[in-house]
Amino acid sequence: MALALIALVAVLIAVAFFAYAFFLWLAGVLTPPLAAAACGLILVIIAVILALVSRGTIRSRKRNFRSDVAGEAAENAALLGSLLGRKAHSFAKSNSTSSLLAALIAGFAVGLSPKLRAMLLSLLKI
Repeated sequence: MALALIALVAVLIAVAFFAYAFFLWLAGVLTPPLAAAACGLILVIIAVILALVSRGTIRSRKRNFRSDVAGEAAENAALLGSLLGRKAHSFAKSNSTSSLLAALIAGFAVGLSPKLRAMLLSLLKI
């Protein structure tokens, strides 16, 4: 499972690099705003095509769902949360001054804005 997650992250990074390279190539041909718009449009078209293809293959396949799918999903979410928590902790530990400053600014913003506080509370209630 961890290897699949690492592979997924590597693929996402590679796609980002290819999209940036495509943008740079288009920026040489078009103006930068048009190149960004064209690159974004092409990525959205590719995403829609992939969604339609995956939707068609999922409908054609009939799978037997196990009764513990929700438990397995919760376990995967906990594993991902643990991994992200460890990464965030190591980042905060290595960059203590900037982490402290970011936490102070975020705390000040949440304390100052009732709308932001209400939005964050509504996200936590989900």
